[in-house]
Amino acid sequence: MNFHPWLNALHIVSAIVWIGGMLVMAVVASWSALQSDKTSTAGLLLAVRRWSRKVVTPAMLLLWIAGVIMVIAHGQFPHLWLVVKIVGVIALSGLHGFLSATIRRMAAGEVMKGAGTVRNATTLIIVVVAVIILLAVFRPF
Repeated sequence: MNFHPWLNALHIVSAIVWIGGMLVMAVVASWSALQSDKTSTAGLLLAVRRWSRKVVTPAMLLLWIAGVIMVIAHGQFPHLWLVVKIVGVIALSGLHGFLSATIRRMAAGEVMKGAGTVRNATTLIIVVVAVIILLAVFRPF
């Protein structure tokens, strides 16, 4: 039985859940930072943090696992498009960690660090994901 279509589907579904979750995290963190009454946002921040731990982070891990298995099984690693794609996924993984930490700190009432990054996170996510999709579809190099 050929497992590649199943791995590919798992990879794509995981990516959709992960990126959707990251966009929610970015919007909530940015919105919460603008609120003058920080106690009113604590419940939302805690809910997003809980959802991130239970859904978004596991989706990211599944994406990585399925992706690594596909790369190993098909031996496509030397291709430059894949290397660039992996760099983008590493950047998104780092941003996910940053957003998770930011939401955790904000939920605890701490002052937000990296306001510019939080403010621009949504745009950054969309641009990096667009590049990754274009690389995966067209495999230009």
